[in-house]
Amino acid sequence: MKNLNNQPNQNELKEIENLFNSNEFDILEKKTRKLIDKYPKTSVLYNILGVVLQKKNNFDKAILNLKKAINLQPNFDQAHNNLGNILKNTGKFEEAVNCYREALKINPNYAEAYSNLGNALTEIGKIEEAIVNHQKALKLNPKYKIANVNESIARLTLGEFEIGWKKYEARIGENNITPMRYPIEKIWDGNYLNGILLVWGEQGLGDHIIFASMLVDLKKYAKKIILQIDKRLENLLIRYFTKINFSNIKIVKSEKELIFDKHIAIGSLGQYLRKSKKSFETTPKKFLIASSPKENKLKKKFFGNSKFKVGISWRTLNKKQKFRNIDLEQMLPILSNTNCDFINLQFGKFDEDLEKFKAKYSLNIQSINEIDNYNNIDDLAALINCLDLVITIQNTTAHLSGALGKNTWVILTFNARWHWLKNVNKSLWYPTIKLFRQKKNGNWNDVINNISIDLKSLSRRT
Repeated sequence: MKNLNNQPNQNELKEIENLFNSNEFDILEKKTRKLIDKYPKTSVLYNILGVVLQKKNNFDKAILNLKKAINLQPNFDQAHNNLGNILKNTGKFEEAVNCYREALKINPNYAEAYSNLGNALTEIGKIEEAIVNHQKALKLNPKYKIANVNESIARLTLGEFEIGWKKYEARIGENNITPMRYPIEKIWDGNYLNGILLVWGEQGLGDHIIFASMLVDLKKYAKKIILQIDKRLENLLIRYFTKINFSNIKIVKSEKELIFDKHIAIGSLGQYLRKSKKSFETTPKKFLIASSPKENKLKKKFFGNSKFKVGISWRTLNKKQKFRNIDLEQMLPILSNTNCDFINLQFGKFDEDLEKFKAKYSLNIQSINEIDNYNNIDDLAALINCLDLVITIQNTTAHLSGALGKNTWVILTFNARWHWLKNVNKSLWYPTIKLFRQKKNGNWNDVINNISIDLKSLSRRT
């Protein structure tokens, strides 16, 4: 029975809190909906349901429930903040900024909302103002480490590497982006180590790749280096280390091999090896090497004609950042180039995209079905090496292609990730990558037009 006046009791709210902390989101959604049916005028329940639906990537319904919470209680600072989070993650950055400002108007001491506002401001290009807000968050709550991480991302985007890397270290630790995997007292300090240095991979595959570009510079810093890396990259790196005679490094494949004197997370190498833009001059043109036999087999089987061969990737699997994606139809000025054969490098479920595009425009994008573009990175690398050019959004394919030294054009949103910096058209991390940026969030027209023009010129000369 609905009770329009009463509120949930402490036991009911405690049960909800416990479920939330245990990440039991399906059960939590059911329990919260039952309580809403019983107490339909309780704003806190709509706020909880909104957050749960966000966790389940049901963004539209999450927004509706958070707006219900705010309608019931206009001065509900947490609901305004949570609504801002969803709007930011779905690419509605200006609206998100307004939500965070409203939360701070209600509660000027809301540290989390200041840093969230900073993140949203970064997305719309107001990075200096973003940094100010991250610092306000830290002043209010010095223990709020994520504000340091958020500020580090802003700093790195601006190319302020020394302070950026220093603050980036806040990502490591319990309940942070990167858990501390080995003893704190054994963290490497950047000085020469006359012993064994363990470097361990962290975060996603793209992060493993981009940070691996620093390993060559690291070889003079330790007598012996052992490397824990995503197993999909092991063979690609081993071939490279063999080619350049990087003899004091070994990739370890089991915990039994982990005897070391000091250790460091791979993303922490930047504070010692990439302190300035000039320090990137030592970045190798390529630092992953594909399998030559596999590459030759693919060329012989699939690439017999003389057309200019272009690999494309247009989607990310990141459900919270769909604004990074681009529809195949938007790429029509590129894909209609008759001098080119286009090869699918996309990972995930893409068959429907390709079928619809082919049916509508009679243009074929070739898929090499014997290669698993997501799980078999070694084979994907061999496929990329068969091509003349790769055109991709900012995803793992961009990092892989750049690390292979392939001529690569990366299609960037206005609010590109920190790896690509701000207002530059060449990558510091990957010498063979050219960057094409939106001038305004959500508008791909200039990007597509510029790529189309450059591709026509390049494919004619080849």
